[in-house]
Amino acid sequence: MKKNLIMILIGILLLSFFIFGLIGSSISAKIGVTCDFGLGEDGSVFCWKWHKNIVGEFEETINNILDK
Repeated sequence: MKKNLIMILIGILLLSFFIFGLIGSSISAKIGVTCDFGLGEDGSVFCWKWHKNIVGEFEETINNILDK
């Protein structure tokens, strides 16, 4: 019983990392976002850590100016 519970928890944890990596790869595929940690070329398969690059920051600044 205890082994089954541990296996289920490990399965849920791995599935969560898998889903989060897929979501991150779709986010990092946008212009203005760079994948810092992932699999594939520039996080094209999985991406778990990303940030806005200079293009993304510039886009955000322009959007803020135009919204005011």
